Amino acid sequence: MVGQPKPLTNVSYVSVFTIHFLNAPAENYGILRKLYIDLGLSMRDIAELTESAWPKTSILEAVKQCQINKPKSLESLRQKYGVRLVRGKLVSHEKEQSVIKLILKLSGEGWWQRQIAKHLNDKNIKSKTGGRWDKSVVTAIIKRESREEQA
Repeated sequence: MVGQPKPLTNVSYVSVFTIHFLNAPAENYGILRKLYIDLGLSMRDIAELTESAWPKTSILEAVKQCQINKPKSLESLRQKYGVRLVRGKLVSHEKEQSVIKLILKLSGEGWWQRQIAKHLNDKNIKSKTGGRWDKSVVTAIIKRESREEQA
């Protein structure tokens, strides 16, 4: 497989499942659920793991058809600015952490949340969703960080 990325190999029981990858993802509910929910792998990771025997579109269709939903707690963690959910674990996102530090610095200097949001937009710093900043998001980040500091 020259030129293609190496498949995930750090999952200990993957070799047990390789035979089953010959079938479609929808026919392998248990395996798909284990990879997607229990291990927290993304659809891209699963496609990579199966060496594209399961394309992302087939995985998406199977997830919908089998009604496999990640727990809401994981969904909300994914939305938190400053961290990413990678293989089921929260990992600090360095670029977003530096933006949080900037927000806290400006807030400490007496800037209003609306001014901070405008500053971030003027600097073309994207929000978590890739859009523009709003004072409510800046306020939420400041409140969350101050709560975490106190804890």
